[in-house]
Amino acid sequence: MNSLSVRYYTRTIQSHQHDYYQLVLPLFGYIEIEVANVAARVGVGQCIVIKKRQLHAFKSDENARFIVADLDNLPTNLLTMPSPCFTIDDKLMSYLNFIDKQLHSKAADDESHLAFELFLLLLSQQTAGNYIDPRINNVLLLLKNNLANNYTLVDMADIACLSVTQFKTVFKQCLHTSPVKYLTRLRMEHARSLLCNSDLPIAIIGQRVGYEDPSAFSRAFNLYYKQTPRELKRHL
Repeated sequence: MNSLSVRYYTRTIQSHQHDYYQLVLPLFGYIEIEVANVAARVGVGQCIVIKKRQLHAFKSDENARFIVADLDNLPTNLLTMPSPCFTIDDKLMSYLNFIDKQLHSKAADDESHLAFELFLLLLSQQTAGNYIDPRINNVLLLLKNNLANNYTLVDMADIACLSVTQFKTVFKQCLHTSPVKYLTRLRMEHARSLLCNSDLPIAIIGQRVGYEDPSAFSRAFNLYYKQTPRELKRHL
């Protein structure tokens, strides 16, 4: 088996099982899946593990896109995960975007083999510490898909069905940072990606990450990266 592919699913609930392990890692959007008595909404930056002959039901928006790994065997670290759903680290997420591009081109067999081996290596480095409380996970998925919205702590806590104090405590336990700092990081990283990889005007990029005022966006970006969006563009 041992293969990687890009897949799309539909809003119609499907249910099946197979004689190999399968990992679903979203590139865009999310998948709603029930497996091993766990119902989860798995989004970008996460992975769901489906074991051999494990019945699972799933659906997603047709526009969502996923890297799917079909494996003969799982890395040992994934066999001991406390939940089938966990958050992946930045290295693996970045590599998935590379794999996405590679799978859309005709790579030589040796290149495909090396790409798969590196995927397994990065997979073996994922830890149980990446497990995210489902209540916090609901907030993360919303933030990642709606960076232009100005969610308050009260909004986030309501989504997690927690008080603001409880929400901040549980969030920090899961992500080791505050909700505000985490949202700022998401916004700044996405803004930098758009500045480096698109021709969108700086003002539009600011709007896409939650800043209607271009000056406020420039100040926030400069505070985070020690250079303004214009300075970054000049050095590309």
